[in-house]
Amino acid sequence: MKKIIALILLTIIPNLLKAQNSEDSILTSLKKDFALTKFDRPTEIIKFNSDTILIAGFLTDLSNKKPRYEKKKNVLYKTSDGGKNWKFITFNGDAWIHCSYQQEDGKIWMSGSDNHIHYSNDYGETWSKKLNPFKSVNWVSSIHMIDSLKGIAGGLSNGLATTDDNWKTTKQIESPINQGKFKILKQSARGKVNKIAVIDSIILINQNDYIFYSKFNQINWRKFNIPVSNFSINEKKNEITLNSRNGKLFVLDNKLNLIKESQEDYLWETIKSDSTKLNLQTFFENEISSIKITSTIWLIDKQVHMGAIYKSNIQKGKIVDKKGVLIFKSKGFDKRSLEISKDNIQTLLQDKNLKVELTDLPKQLTFTTNDLKDYETFVEEVKKERAEKENWGGNFTSQIALTNPEFRDFQNQKSYLKQNYIASVFNQIYLPFILGQEEIDFIELRIENKNGNEIVIDNKKSEFYSLPWTITYDNKSMDTYNPKVTELVRRILPTKFNNYEKLLGGQLIFKLIEEEIIGNLEYKNGY
Repeated sequence: MKKIIALILLTIIPNLLKAQNSEDSILTSLKKDFALTKFDRPTEIIKFNSDTILIAGFLTDLSNKKPRYEKKKNVLYKTSDGGKNWKFITFNGDAWIHCSYQQEDGKIWMSGSDNHIHYSNDYGETWSKKLNPFKSVNWVSSIHMIDSLKGIAGGLSNGLATTDDNWKTTKQIESPINQGKFKILKQSARGKVNKIAVIDSIILINQNDYIFYSKFNQINWRKFNIPVSNFSINEKKNEITLNSRNGKLFVLDNKLNLIKESQEDYLWETIKSDSTKLNLQTFFENEISSIKITSTIWLIDKQVHMGAIYKSNIQKGKIVDKKGVLIFKSKGFDKRSLEISKDNIQTLLQDKNLKVELTDLPKQLTFTTNDLKDYETFVEEVKKERAEKENWGGNFTSQIALTNPEFRDFQNQKSYLKQNYIASVFNQIYLPFILGQEEIDFIELRIENKNGNEIVIDNKKSEFYSLPWTITYDNKSMDTYNPKVTELVRRILPTKFNNYEKLLGGQLIFKLIEEEIIGNLEYKNGY
């Protein structure tokens, strides 16, 4: 559950945070003049400068005294003094505006659910309606204008068209889907053109999170040789920025030549070292009397609107001492003798090096034969998942191809077990603001001594390989990236026990190899 939330947040948060503060202040100033209803959606902000700003979206004409079902959602709002005063403007349409494009001289093109492009040449004061740019009825989802006459538009359902006369007439052009660059099932609605832009003679397109480029006058969509998740255009500098994987950026000129590459900082705080340590000596002044294990996974109970309800599946086990031999017992599992002793557990927990920081992990981390087998299993699962998604258009251009030779050279641990790769992999998935959520899969050990004192070990904060482990004793907790704790728990639990797979290193190996590939990416111009 935690991983699902993390992946969703990693997808949507970066773009949201960049514009959130400025947009919030603009909308706050608008609401001082107009009491927007709960149905209004001011989603499109058209900003010429700090003074002249327009807001469009799904907005009610508040001056209309007719019943709501007769009202037209056909207004936008404008300020010419940076939000001190606002007025509403009708634009001759009844549309939820989804996209817009403006030029410095006051020209605006915007469109959305009514399939038309709405045009203004006076900073939004007056508007005219253009024809539907697509042959079939289709929402317009993206617009880019080269000048006042030439432009291109993308549609919700695989629509793509250009104009040479400011949308009086249009020319339909082939999309990446039309050219078979990726495929979707006929019943899939994943043909939306999310974004489109032109720089000189080159078109860039984001269709269903596939990033392609083509010459404007000869449509032949091509992928970049590196994984790309997004792009942006700096029209003043005539530059393209490609967002690759894990914050890596490539800046290109208008002929797709590389100008520079850089690395973005993490969006939120990274994992930091801390000085917390535990002294467990007093605990072991008394012999271990019991060890109890709980492993919880969360399963979907039922689907509900916009989500799911989860229920927990809990397995419990305990370790008993039979004449010095530790026996693992759990309902539904055969009793089994363990190849560890109380002394092994005590030695590990009393080790002065029990506390391991993330930066020290590469010095201690080695992957076993079982980890390497788990990696091969993980890769096969990824292949199967990608094959299933392919028909739906789910394998995006941000993915690294599994044909990359690095994925086959996985036994070369000296290569991918590098400190910067380890830290980078863990930091990418580290989301401190969701660590407190309840519905997470975890393993918990409770070790009690004959005096009734208890050490609790759990992996509720874990990302990969059950690291880090949190060890709690005498109301004090310490996180450790010590892989020996993972090894200990793996030697205790049956392979079919809940969350046993979290004790294997396959996914971590995969992520480390990916990070190495990304770190070594070399852009090549295929223009």
